[in-house]
Amino acid sequence: MTDSQHKKVIILEILDILKKHSDKDHPLKKKKIIELMKSEFDIKVDPKVVSRNLDMIYECNLFPIRYEGSEHEKEPTIRNAKRGEVIIKTNWYYDQEFFNGELRLLIDSVLAADGLSKKERIPLIERLEGLSSKYFLSTVKNTDMEICDNIINREIYIILENIGSAIANGRQVSFHYCDCGLDGKLKYKLDSNGKKKLYTVNPYQIVSRNGHSYLICNLPEHDDLTHFRIDRIKDCKKKDEPATQLRTLKGFSAGIRLSDYIKTHPNLWSGTPVHITFQCKQYMMNDVADSFGTNNRIETLPDDMMIVHVEASEASMLHWAIQFADAVEVLSPKSLREQIAETLKTALSKYEK
Repeated sequence: MTDSQHKKVIILEILDILKKHSDKDHPLKKKKIIELMKSEFDIKVDPKVVSRNLDMIYECNLFPIRYEGSEHEKEPTIRNAKRGEVIIKTNWYYDQEFFNGELRLLIDSVLAADGLSKKERIPLIERLEGLSSKYFLSTVKNTDMEICDNIINREIYIILENIGSAIANGRQVSFHYCDCGLDGKLKYKLDSNGKKKLYTVNPYQIVSRNGHSYLICNLPEHDDLTHFRIDRIKDCKKKDEPATQLRTLKGFSAGIRLSDYIKTHPNLWSGTPVHITFQCKQYMMNDVADSFGTNNRIETLPDDMMIVHVEASEASMLHWAIQFADAVEVLSPKSLREQIAETLKTALSKYEK
C-alpha cells in the first residue's frame, strides 16, 4: 500500500481503534489512539492528523462517535484562545450500539436455542461479542457448552430463514414433521400410506416457550391456530401460495395478539380456550403469572388462598394442574375436574400395585 493510499484508510483505522478499544466508560485520549495506531497498524500518525480525522468521523454523523461533553452528560473542556473560548475535544469513544446486558441476553438465547451444535454456537456468540468493545466480558469462555443436548436437527438455520421469509411475504410453508425416536433421532411422521406426511400451513409467528421455539400457524383445512416445534421440522420450503390472513380465521375476525395465544395455551397444548377457575395458595402467584400472564382476575381468600380466573384450553390446564396437583384445585368447568380426577386415579393405580 502506498503512502497516498494509506492516508486514505487512516480514518477507517481510527474508527476501528475506537470501536474495539473504547466505550462510554473507557474513552481514549488522542495520545492513546496514536499509540494503538502504532501497535496495531505499525504506523506513526501526527496528532493533527488524528484530530482532523476524528472531526470528520464525528461531523459526518454516520457512526456513534462521541467525545467528552458532546452528549451533554459532562461539561466539555473549554480553553481560552485568541479567538475566544474553544472546546477541547478529548476522551473520544465509540458509543456502542448494544448495552452489555442486552448482549448477555442475546448470548444466553443462543446458548438455549434449539438445534445448534457447539461448533455453531461458539462463532455466533463471538460475533455477538464483536458488537461491543474489548471491555465486554461475556461468560462464554467459562460456560460448559456440553450442557446443550446432542443436536438432532441440523437444518435449523435454513428452517428459520424459510419460515421468516414466508411470514414476511405472506406465503405458506410446507414441511415434514418428526417425533423423537427411542434412539434419540428424529423420526418422520407418516401418513396413512406409510409415506412422510407433508404439512402445509399458514405461518404467523415464531415464539419461544419452555426453552423451545414454536411456529404458530394455521392448517388450511381448519379454522383455528396450532403450533409445531421448530427443531422437529424438516425439509421446510416457502411456497408460492399466499397465506390465509389471521383475521379471516373463524373467531379471529377482530384480530388477536399472539402473546394471548401463548397465555391461553400454557406448555403449548392445543385446544379451544374456555373460562377456567382454580384455587391455590397465594405463594403460587409467580407460577400463575409465568403461565397465564398478569391480567387475570384474582379473588383473595382467607388462609392465604386465592381463586384465579383464566382463559385456557382444557388440555393445557389439565397438564398444568397435574404438574401442581398438590397445590392446585380446579373448580370449573366440571368436565375438566373429571378429566383431572380420572388422570390422577390412573396415575395413583400405577403406584399402588
